[in-house]
Amino acid sequence: MRDRRSIWLLACLLVLARSVAAQTPARPGYDVEFLGPPLSDPVLQHAKETYVLFGCAYCHGVNLVPRGEAADLMHSALVGLDDNADRIGAVLRSGIPQTPKLSPMPQFSDLSEQQIAAIARWIHYARRQGRFKELTNAPLAGGDPAKGHAYFEQTCGSCHSVEGDLASTTRSDNPAALRAHILIPAALDENGSFELDRLRDTKRAAARESHHRVLENIAREDLADVVSYLLERK
Repeated sequence: MRDRRSIWLLACLLVLARSVAAQTPARPGYDVEFLGPPLSDPVLQHAKETYVLFGCAYCHGVNLVPRGEAADLMHSALVGLDDNADRIGAVLRSGIPQTPKLSPMPQFSDLSEQQIAAIARWIHYARRQGRFKELTNAPLAGGDPAKGHAYFEQTCGSCHSVEGDLASTTRSDNPAALRAHILIPAALDENGSFELDRLRDTKRAAARESHHRVLENIAREDLADVVSYLLERK
């Protein structure tokens, strides 16, 4: 009986802990109006606060809606090519001189590798959130199945097969649902985990990273073409 009580008490404590973590109340002095509500993921929350702390949000916006002449990180080709903060870090350390179209960006040569990684993490997360909204809110225009086939073979074909793992997906008659699934598959709809079993799952992490890269970079026209191709194959 004592063991059962202990197990029941442990289960209750776990439920309570998850509930408290999910609510994530703002601490005193936290500017909810500017920063938005705290995120339940502490790693992402730290990344957002680091991004804001060093002034990135003042010009580029907390959620990558730029102010004035700042670069548009939501659609920046450089950000889209960034891998583990290699390109974002280089720009942060060297700065950008003023151009006829853009305001100057100061050097942040004293940032640590951890701080640069945190800033890049938030930029990529915010970019994915913004791009998903943009792409899924756009009208579903007719695409070219032939072009969609070519894009699929080049970008997706090494991991996916229309006749194999995507067979059930391609039977969908809902183009909007299919479009959302292409951008964020339900099985990968997460930002990672620091649990040991997830950290060891390198295959899943690689798949998530590949889909994140597609979401950040796919053009609206290419997405419409892929949707048309998959619908044609159902």
